[in-house]
Amino acid sequence: MKKSLLALAVVAVAASANAATVYEKDGTSLGINGRIQSVFYSNNHNKAAENDSSINNSARFGLQGKTQLADWVAGIGYAQWDASDGDNRNNFSAREQYVGADFGEYGVLTAGKFRDASYYVENVTDHYEDAAGTFQGNFNGARRAGQLMYTYDNYGFHGQLGIQTAQDNAPVFANDKGAIAPFNANTFDVDSGFSSALGYKTGDVVFGPLDFRAGYSYLKGQKDGDALAKAGVDFDNFKHADAGISWGNLSSGLYFAALYDYAKMKGIGFTAANGFADNSFKVKGFELSGGYAFDNGVSFLIGYESAKYTLAQQGADEQTFKVKRIPVFVNYKANANFNVWTEFGFNAGSDHAPEGQTIAKKIDHTVFSVGARYTF
Repeated sequence: MKKSLLALAVVAVAASANAATVYEKDGTSLGINGRIQSVFYSNNHNKAAENDSSINNSARFGLQGKTQLADWVAGIGYAQWDASDGDNRNNFSAREQYVGADFGEYGVLTAGKFRDASYYVENVTDHYEDAAGTFQGNFNGARRAGQLMYTYDNYGFHGQLGIQTAQDNAPVFANDKGAIAPFNANTFDVDSGFSSALGYKTGDVVFGPLDFRAGYSYLKGQKDGDALAKAGVDFDNFKHADAGISWGNLSSGLYFAALYDYAKMKGIGFTAANGFADNSFKVKGFELSGGYAFDNGVSFLIGYESAKYTLAQQGADEQTFKVKRIPVFVNYKANANFNVWTEFGFNAGSDHAPEGQTIAKKIDHTVFSVGARYTF
């Protein structure tokens, strides 16, 4: 959950914001980017043992290429991997991969694994590290393979339209944020779908530009026995709508942002054996964020996040669970390559775990972290 607005706005150029070009000749270039970081997490982050405080290191590495095919189009390719990203992994894990065509001012077409179009909207509040994202954090980590995406970004207008093809065991939303549900799954078997986003950014209004965004995505699940032998969970359909607005520049001066999100998954079930064939899961809420970036490299953000989870389980009473959090983030950017930060997350009235269930402590407890990152 990081980086600049521009770097995360368009998936086709997301990797290039900090990339270093290592080869360029005759219209063909190759660049690398990545990061190395270490973060101290307080015990309620539950990164080690039985909620003990710990230091976690992680790394990320990306390769991007571009070759001019004609005056009006260039071929592009990108791959990025995570290494030991706080999960005790000792190998590389593919994070993002795609190939495509860059038509310059007429847009970019990409095919592969990346976030769907609705993330363009969620990005307005996605500028913390680990203590925020109570609501949009359920979705913004879902980089799904099998997507085809067209992106247009010019003259203040932004548009994205994507198609999702069938994928087994695909991330749809993260079920580890404290939501109540009859299943413990972050991946599902997807049959098909689409995603879309629209936005417009004005010129400066008082202290910065106004940026309006809206998005919608739809996924159809594999059903009727297609998914029963797979690793993911079968479902009927998943709908996700969001709207966001920001004012100002995140990297200089004042910045304010607001996000509203709504998502619902219908017809959830493990297998035919357990009888969970008609469950539905809904989450809706909002996030607010505001802060200031000083010229000396110091910036801060403070927010308020509220989400309501609702579970309708076949043969049982409807259950609800509320999460309310206040994230606080302070960052010092020493230069373009190195920054340090500290972050707090405070409980602002979240529900506690229902009887017989458990939730992550960072839902209803205070969390704290300090980190340092080198970016190249």
